[in-house]
Amino acid sequence: MATLTRQSSVAPGLLPQLLPRGDYQAHVVESAVVPTASGRGEMLKLTFEVLTGDFRGRRLVERLNIVNAHATAQRIAQEMLARLCTAAGLAGIVDSEELHGIAVMIRVDIRPASGDYGEQNIIKDYRAPAASKPPPRQMTSARRPWDQ
Repeated sequence: MATLTRQSSVAPGLLPQLLPRGDYQAHVVESAVVPTASGRGEMLKLTFEVLTGDFRGRRLVERLNIVNAHATAQRIAQEMLARLCTAAGLAGIVDSEELHGIAVMIRVDIRPASGDYGEQNIIKDYRAPAASKPPPRQMTSARRPWDQ
């Protein structure tokens, strides 16, 4: 899986505003497996970029506790990763880079501020982008094709 280099911290006044709650078409542009804060587990860090609409180009980071001492946290992360793979049309992955560049729909929500952390965007779900359907054809006459 991809590796991560440490990023510098951003001054609080320079943080981008949160994405509004809703569904966005996005794709993974960066991924890395990093240690958890405790050092006893691993997180899959995925950076998504919005592909369409008013927020095109905005990025959102998702962290999945793929190896964690807390069984529930690990199960939830693995379920979310499975949902992402399904949305991307993949049965599973060996390397997180396999997810890069595949458009999926992400459902974004806002986690309220808690303790030392302000409000944050979180991804609640993944699904495949809706297949584009041609617009319905309009009849050009009142006569139906089977009326002779």
